[in-house]
Amino acid sequence: MRKIILGSAAVVAVSFAAATAYAGHGKGGDRFDRLDTNGDGKVTAEEMAAKNSEWIERADANNDGAVTKEELEAHRKARRAERNPDKNNDGVIDRKEFMAAAEARFERMDKNGDGVLGEDEKRKGRRHHRRGH
Repeated sequence: MRKIILGSAAVVAVSFAAATAYAGHGKGGDRFDRLDTNGDGKVTAEEMAAKNSEWIERADANNDGAVTKEELEAHRKARRAERNPDKNNDGVIDRKEFMAAAEARFERMDKNGDGVLGEDEKRKGRRHHRRGH
């Protein structure tokens, strides 16, 4: 069953990625680049299956290989909470919360951990930020 779900999702996603790439630059081009994990200018079913598998593993709370509506909503809610810099939920973002969020973003972007953002890291960070993460 899991193979059928992943296979179907891969077909849909590959079709979407191809249409997005055909549409040109902008958000769609960034999405295509994220899906094209080996950077060869093509998105394969294997690349899509890997992305879908990663997503399912993150959202599948009971580890049964599938994501229910409840698990999906819980996953989305947790992701929103992670991104919300107002950690004490008082309705305002103070300097400490702001700086903590900025520091966390820098750490996520600094893939090689050298304390400096190289050109490739800055580019990926801008795409990441535009997606609202």
